[in-house]
Amino acid sequence: MKRPAFAALALSALLLNPALAQTLPQHDAGRAMGENFAQRIDADTDGIIGEGELLSFGEGVFASIDTDGDGTVSLAEMRDWRYGMADLAEFRERTQAYETSIAVLFDMFDRNNDGSVSVAEHEHALRMSSRYADLDEDGVLSWDEYLEGFIFNIAMRNALTER
Repeated sequence: MKRPAFAALALSALLLNPALAQTLPQHDAGRAMGENFAQRIDADTDGIIGEGELLSFGEGVFASIDTDGDGTVSLAEMRDWRYGMADLAEFRERTQAYETSIAVLFDMFDRNNDGSVSVAEHEHALRMSSRYADLDEDGVLSWDEYLEGFIFNIAMRNALTER
């Protein structure tokens, strides 16, 4: 009983004093999901994402997207991949922007334009995204580089944020 009463009290304090809300730290669910991915990719927990870690994690991601197990990913499979971002887009009423971003990513990954993304194309996309994000060109990604510059994160940030 104490917890609901405290929550109600805290909410009423914020409603009565909007300036107080602006001083509180802001939580962004999309960034939190990105940080969760960074943590899972960074297998040795050194705060750096190496190419081997990225490709190893990417294998699991590819397998989870490839729901029919045919060794390729279709646009429909990519759109249907449920890892939280689609739900967040729906909650924020940004479903169309999310689906557009997924379609753009798919087109970038499908290098031979055959309507599917192969394992090799997916690995290539991961490598190119990593190079793009690697601002200091040291061959690895800090978590900040990954969060701010990895192409998937850029696409999701743009899809989920109203401009």
